Amino acid sequence: MIRPALAADLAAVATLCRGLGIAAPPLRGTLIAERDGTVAGYVRIQPLGAIGYVRDLVTAPRADDTNLPLMLAAAAALRSAGVREWHLDAPPESAAIGVYEQLGMQPAHRSTALRFPWARLPELPGDHATPLSVSVEDDDDLERSLGMLGGQLAMVRRRPHLVLRQLRDETCAAVGFAALDPAGARLFRVARPRFAAPLLAALRPFAHHPDLALVLDDQDALVALLTAHGAKVMLRLLHYSGPLP
Repeated sequence: MIRPALAADLAAVATLCRGLGIAAPPLRGTLIAERDGTVAGYVRIQPLGAIGYVRDLVTAPRADDTNLPLMLAAAAALRSAGVREWHLDAPPESAAIGVYEQLGMQPAHRSTALRFPWARLPELPGDHATPLSVSVEDDDDLERSLGMLGGQLAMVRRRPHLVLRQLRDETCAAVGFAALDPAGARLFRVARPRFAAPLLAALRPFAHHPDLALVLDDQDALVALLTAHGAKVMLRLLHYSGPLP
């Protein structure tokens, strides 16, 4: 049986997550798979206008057969909220990838999470570009120039305590953008890898940790450059998307 999560499920969900070594989710937007009176898995969804996100899909050991029912329930809940397209992130080795593709989702891009030691920044080769602050009027140009989704920067701005920086070359073309919060650079885009050095230098005064956590989407050459200069890959993800079935 698939049903909305209740406050009474909190302990069972926490126990399931503790056994899998992951953090328990907030119950808002969470659907529970119940089997024989126990929590066999859950899915957490977040509708944002016409686009919806599957934030978590978790099943107990030997309960992978609940992946499809949970995803179908998630699709129904998102559809009732007016969503027409859904997205999720999954590790390449996820047992649920076949379910995602069965439901019409396809990989849209790859994400790599890294930790870069600030002490190695002086060694990073770079090209000249000018760092600038970012206004709302810059958003469309940055999104088009750097291959980001329309409205992506507006979504990023919802985060608290953000530092936004852009890079412009000698022709005033946009060649880089980063959004830094206390946890790291949640969005980091450059037109070519050697623009990473001046963009990182612009963020450095606002960093409070010896390493920078950053997530790079479809920037394999930049991942290679940073790992050659001390960055450590923490996680690789596939981003899936598609129309709701």
